[in-house]
Amino acid sequence: MKTYIKLLGFVLIAGTAITTSCDKVTYPNVIITDLDTNIFPGNFIDYDYPTFEENTNTEKNVVIADYTGHKCNFCPPAAEAAEAVADANPGRVFIASIHASAEPGGAGSFQAVDEDFPRDFTNPQGLEMASEFYSLGVGFGGNPRGNVNRVPDEDGLFFSFAVEWSAKTDEVLETPLNVNLQAKSNYYAETGGVFLHVETDFINDLEGNYNIVVYAIENSFVSPQKQPDGSTDEDYVHHDIHIGNVFEETWGRGIASGSTAAGTKVSTDFSYTLPEGLTNDDMHFLVLVFNRETYEIEQVIKHAF
Repeated sequence: MKTYIKLLGFVLIAGTAITTSCDKVTYPNVIITDLDTNIFPGNFIDYDYPTFEENTNTEKNVVIADYTGHKCNFCPPAAEAAEAVADANPGRVFIASIHASAEPGGAGSFQAVDEDFPRDFTNPQGLEMASEFYSLGVGFGGNPRGNVNRVPDEDGLFFSFAVEWSAKTDEVLETPLNVNLQAKSNYYAETGGVFLHVETDFINDLEGNYNIVVYAIENSFVSPQKQPDGSTDEDYVHHDIHIGNVFEETWGRGIASGSTAAGTKVSTDFSYTLPEGLTNDDMHFLVLVFNRETYEIEQVIKHAF
């Protein structure tokens, strides 16, 4: 038997008709939801909530989290290494370039902004992740470093140098798929907002606490970047830039805890207002489900909207 759980959805209190001898009183519909209903260009009661077909995917995907900085000389080769792995595994490997450093607070000198490096690529969620991973001692010792689905090695470390990402990715892609994801969305250019709806399908029995989180990713941006020879490339193209998490939640929100039976499905709804100057052509989402205790990512999908 499949179990269906609905989180952050729409709760509709239907209008009730009360009839007297002459008059009919109709109470209004009330919507209780965490979604920003101002995104919808109309009366939210008319919003057409999507449904999902059976998810037939059988493949596990990977996200390479590349912790980088625009003043980090050796970060461009790491970015190239991540892109090479993604190019070799189209549709299964995705990148999140997170501008944050290995120190308390996550904002190191590699992230500093000045007249020569004017864009602040950092965001609170990226900085919090970097700070926590640094404090945990999971291999995040500096930039560039990255992780592949935050899968630990035999020493419990899940950060590594870029030279290791390809082999680690190959290993993770061959591991069993425990969680499936699919997403649908509605984007409204007139309000600059999007509703994102995700279905999480637990394929196998799992133990532990699992969270869902959505990364907002800017596709590319041209801005100065330090190079390995010490020079600055003024026209460097930064790719797959992590610009924050939906709902501004660093670790997302819980969708399962304790024992979760195979066949359990969880529906989660998100709303997001795009940063000024960006449209849906400029960005995409990465949707992740991970073990909140170990941080290991079970599945990730890319969703363009």
